[in-house]
Amino acid sequence: MKEKIFNNFSLKILSILCAIVLWAVIVNIYDPTTSVTISNVNVELINTESLTDKDYTYEVIDGSKISVYLSGPKSIITDIKSSDIVATADLSQITAFADYVDIDVKVIKDGREITNIEVTPRTTAVRLSIENRLTKEFTVTPELTGSVAEGHVLSNLNVSPNIIKITGASSLVESINSVKALCDVSRANSDISGSAKLVAYDSDGNAISGENLTFSRNEVDFTASVSASKVVPVKSGGTSGTVRDGYMIMGVELSFDSVELTGDLNVLNGISEIVIPASAVNVDGLNASRSYTVWISDYVDSGVKVKSENTLVINVKIADINSREISFDTSRIRFDNLKQGCRVIIEEGQTIPVVVSGDAELLAGITEEDITAVSNLAALSEGQHTVFVNFTVPDGCSVTGEYKVQVLIESEEQSENESTGSN
Repeated sequence: MKEKIFNNFSLKILSILCAIVLWAVIVNIYDPTTSVTISNVNVELINTESLTDKDYTYEVIDGSKISVYLSGPKSIITDIKSSDIVATADLSQITAFADYVDIDVKVIKDGREITNIEVTPRTTAVRLSIENRLTKEFTVTPELTGSVAEGHVLSNLNVSPNIIKITGASSLVESINSVKALCDVSRANSDISGSAKLVAYDSDGNAISGENLTFSRNEVDFTASVSASKVVPVKSGGTSGTVRDGYMIMGVELSFDSVELTGDLNVLNGISEIVIPASAVNVDGLNASRSYTVWISDYVDSGVKVKSENTLVINVKIADINSREISFDTSRIRFDNLKQGCRVIIEEGQTIPVVVSGDAELLAGITEEDITAVSNLAALSEGQHTVFVNFTVPDGCSVTGEYKVQVLIESEEQSENESTGSN
């Protein structure tokens, strides 16, 4: 038997080697080795509680998606999809003061791991930003989105709860300046309620991404009171009582002539105007001008609210019976002590009714040209101002009452720039 085995032994060894080479050639021809790189493979973070349980928070800086190099038999490689590649990073393996963790890559096909191929991640580690986790309370401020229906106004807006907690990286939480609830009231014509999304903002008013923040709740409830609205004129019903002998009423002026009301639409439709009764303005025994303050809400139905200014001032001009009202053009006012480099702008065509008292013969001959007006603008800066006007009249006459006018003070340079721009 031994002689048969070793008979022509060299030929037998050569035959075996030829068979191995032939097998390798056949395999390489029919199932050659190939390679491929698969991109956008998601890396799953595991054991994240190893950080979060220690009150740390993390953010992936690099390595959330990687490319993986595969090499092996073509019959296996061509059948592998990106979904078959499992890439994980075990956060429990992070060492002290490190900010990265190695990526482990496997190919799992039909529930089993394929081991006879080469699997190499192009990115070998996930890099993290790790910070202390902070939880902080914030007051929720409601913010409107959209507009209520035409002819309606919003009279009240509340959110509940109005305090929430936000958790995240300490640097991110500390950058939050405000938290707003976005309340949508689009086309609302009656009271409305709903849910409002919460958005955090920094000190510059930029929204902060909520991906790395955890809100104690993502929405709050809101309620909005929406009422019908109407603007109606305000008129004077005159005065009551009699002024002192030798004096007369030169006129009655209101601080505003219209008001906005809100309430039930049917009630508002029944209001065409608001008249302040004469009993509210008693001039009995007066010998000088006087102002009266009334509240508009006292003269409307209890179910109606005043949305605009509620306090009305009624100015009653009272002057000597030997008085005359002269219309004075505001363009003739002299402005003293105007800041250097500035100019005064006043509405064109505006007049002031000046009440002049005195001898009847003198009054008969006085014209606007006999009156001078001066306003002192000392210490006034650029902007809109209401200023007093002092009038001077001929000897033997006097001016009754106080007079004001609105002016706009602006720099001459600004005026020149606007003029150039308009050309």
